[in-house]
Order: sequence, then C-alpha cells, then structure tokens
Amino acid sequence: APPDVLTTLLPDAVPFGEGLDPAFVARLIEIRAASQPARDRAALIRSLTMADPPAAWLGALGAGLRRAGTSLEKADTEKRLAPVFARAAATAGQADAPEAARLAAVELLGFSPNPETRAVLAGCLGKGQPEAVQTAAVRTLAEEADPAVAPLLVGHWSDLGTPGREVALSELLARKERLLPLLEAVQSGRIPAAALSAAQVQGLAHHADKELAAAARKALAPVLPPSRDASVAKFQSAAALAGDAARGRVQFTQRCQVCHRADGLGVPVGPDLVTVKSKGRDALLTAILEPNKEVAAQYISCTITTKDGETLAGIISEDTTSGVTIKMAGGATKTVERSRLKGTTSAGQSLMPEGLETGMTPQDMADLLSFIAELK
Repeated sequence: APPDVLTTLLPDAVPFGEGLDPAFVARLIEIRAASQPARDRAALIRSLTMADPPAAWLGALGAGLRRAGTSLEKADTEKRLAPVFARAAATAGQADAPEAARLAAVELLGFSPNPETRAVLAGCLGKGQPEAVQTAAVRTLAEEADPAVAPLLVGHWSDLGTPGREVALSELLARKERLLPLLEAVQSGRIPAAALSAAQVQGLAHHADKELAAAARKALAPVLPPSRDASVAKFQSAAALAGDAARGRVQFTQRCQVCHRADGLGVPVGPDLVTVKSKGRDALLTAILEPNKEVAAQYISCTITTKDGETLAGIISEDTTSGVTIKMAGGATKTVERSRLKGTTSAGQSLMPEGLETGMTPQDMADLLSFIAELK
C-alpha cells in the first residue's frame, strides 16, 4: 500500500480508523510511520491519541519509527504519549486487571522511554503472576539491548513458569552479551544445565567466540554429548532390536517433535518423518546419531546476526531483496529486514543437533526406529 493510503483512509477525526479491520489499520500505521517525513510524525501521533488507541496500533507506530531509524520518544515532540504509557504501566501491574488488557499493556511498554518501565515489567515476572503475563514481560524486556536485562531474567528464573523459562532461555541465547551471565548461572546451579536443549548446548559449545565456547563446555559438561564414535558404538545394536512403536511415539514427542512432524504430531521445520521411513533402520539410526554426516541443502543451519546484536539460528526459509526469513527450532519464524542485517554465516551443518540420544537406551532407540518405520 502506498504511504498516502493512511491519510486517505484514516483522516484526523474521531474515532480513528472506524469501520476498518484493526490489523489492517496497524499495518497502515506502520507503513506511514516508516515512510513519512519527520515533520509529519507529530500529526500522526496526534491523530492516534485523540481516543485511547489499541496497543497494537501504538506498537505498529513504534515498529514503523524503528524502521525509519527513530523512536517514539523522538517523534512525540508534543509529549502526547506520556499519559498513554502511564495508563499502560498501571494496567500491566494491576493483578486483578483482565489478562488480555495486561498483555496489551506489557507489549505497549516495550516502546516506552520511561526508565521506570523496567521496574513495572520486572514485577510482571514475579512468582504467582499469570504465565502469559510473565512470558509477555520476558519478551518485552528482552527487546532492550541493555546489559541489565540478562541479570534480571536470570534473577527471576525460579519465579517463572515453564513457558516463561523457555522464552527467557531463548532470549538469553539471542544476544552474545547475555551468554556469559547465562553460563555463570548454569555454572552456579541457578539455572540447571538440563534446561537447555541439545541444540542449545551444541550451539554454545561450538560458539565462534573461543572464550565463550570454553566457558560453555565447562558449565555444560554434565550435558555435553559423547563423541559420535562412542554413541554409534553404544547404539549399533538398536537397528536389530525389536521395537515398540507406541513407546517410540513417546520418544518422538520428547525429542523430535520440536522440528519434525509424524503421525499428526510435531512442527514442520525438518522433513516429515513419513518421507524418510523407507531409508531403513540402519540409515535412520545413522541420521539420528550423526546428523551432520549427510545434510540436505534445504536443512542446513544458518546463523543471522543483526546490527543491534541479535543472533538467530535456524533454516533460511525466504531470502528476498527486502529481508531474510529464518525458521527456528520449534517452528517460530522471524523476518530480518535488509537494513538490520549484519551478516549470515553457516558451518554447513544440520539444524538437528548431535546428542539427541542422550538419556536413551538402545531399546529406547529401537522403539523410536519402529515408530518411524511404521508411520503411514
């Protein structure tokens, strides 16, 4: 849509955007904020704040201004957003407010320039807070490229529910400056090494920064996978053992479904396992134990680094003149615009990590092989 569409569809009148789909309005706001001259930004903010705007619209405004290389704080020359953020802070911290309202307020606070915002968001991480609110607060806090974020997330680890811990771990791993605080927390036992997935362990142990990689191997020693030769020797009998597909289905859900689909379960990041079952048990065993031995081009893992320090690892699903889209373990995707892209690297390895067999017996492996072989 051309930038002037917003002016045509959304005149400076109340109610702003009446009769239009809110998601469509948000997209138009983002386009307009990203493309309009700086002198027109105050007028756009004035139009938005004539009524109490949805958080998604202000989020779109903030995102558009970021694309333009500026911020809400700089664009809001008339200081019209201060009361909006104040209301959001009050709602986010209000335990008896509707959860949907708190989630919208937490998202909105990600664009607030007020230094007191972090204390409000930290309060949302506390023990007993709804898991959805905790998770939203983790994501909002993690948008800041600030060294204080990592200690804050680590400090609240024991307060977070399972979803919040998963997101916190992902966000700690997303920036290089957060890795050492994470590894120190693992080393001290504040975060258990077992909380990290095999892929996360492998990524840290083979980090390009040699000092970080050494620190990771020390902190993660209890969960580092054995050598591939040792694993092959341990599990070579599994291909010949009789397996139980029902038990193998459990192994699949515990170890494989984060990146594969099978029998109606899982996430399609790697291939659907029904497409590989005909390879035979020996070949399947090799693919599980030695995932880097033979990697199809479309499943080679890449690492994207942004100019603001974010690191994303996964499979490139789209590469265009406007940006790069990466699909990560778990199925999450993210598009990085060319203007934010610092670089893309790949070691030519599979996104599937070594060590998925950790904690399994040869019989467990035989069960998993039977589950795959019997897929329909």
